[in-house]
Amino acid sequence: MKLILRYLKWQFAEKPKEIIGAIKNFLAFGAYFFSLKQNIVYLFSPWRNITWSSGRGFDPQAMMESAFSNFISRIIGFFLRAFLIAGCLVYEAVVLALGIILLLAWIFLPFIIIIIFVSAFKYV
Repeated sequence: MKLILRYLKWQFAEKPKEIIGAIKNFLAFGAYFFSLKQNIVYLFSPWRNITWSSGRGFDPQAMMESAFSNFISRIIGFFLRAFLIAGCLVYEAVVLALGIILLLAWIFLPFIIIIIFVSAFKYV
């Protein structure tokens, strides 16, 4: 009887905690790998801090060129960071969905095995 109780504790208490811990680790890895926090903070910054200056003095054409170039650099930075954030969100959603499926499969696996075992007697 003691062995059965130890098995039930392991199957329904200890292992699900480990599975949840593994899911949390994968989710934390995704946020770290895609630099989610930094990409959100610097979403509207120029890509790789590539900026142009108009130089010294008053030159309207050079000022417009540098302003337009800096604007394009910010647009590129926005789209690339938005792409990375979207990739991170997709990764996190997939990991979360697969983790929940794995956790539910682990919890219901003994019942599934018993059902399959009992239903196999119909064919004997």
